[in-house]
Amino acid sequence: MEYDKVAKALTTAADENDAFLVDLEVKPNNVIVAYVDADSGLTIEQIKMINRKVESLLDRDEEDFNLTVSSPDLTRPLKIWRQYKKNEGRFLKVKYDDREDEGQLIEVAEEYIVLSVPQKKKSDPNKELKIEFTALTEAKVAIKFK
Repeated sequence: MEYDKVAKALTTAADENDAFLVDLEVKPNNVIVAYVDADSGLTIEQIKMINRKVESLLDRDEEDFNLTVSSPDLTRPLKIWRQYKKNEGRFLKVKYDDREDEGQLIEVAEEYIVLSVPQKKKSDPNKELKIEFTALTEAKVAIKFK
């Protein structure tokens, strides 16, 4: 199965359901795994509608496939700008320039993010880190328990 054809079908289906394609894997034997998200959170109904639309856009008679449409879970790194924007205000664990930090995502610009990183001494103010997207090697939403 052609990656571009599958990506186009998924992008169309996601757009029609107020969602966006985050990541796509087309594996051997036409196993398709798609991760989609939405700016205000993804519902099961949206996932079902995206799945149905992709099924209608790809012809099983031409080439059979196995399709899984899912939302990215918290263990998956953020991949695209819209995911960062969606997660403003949340805490992220980031790897960049051979460093790791954790802080609250307070700004998402076109070329960088800004994290507010708590300092070791509670009396010290948080440090703001501006990190260019080109320097980021991984960013994940940090799970915080109160």
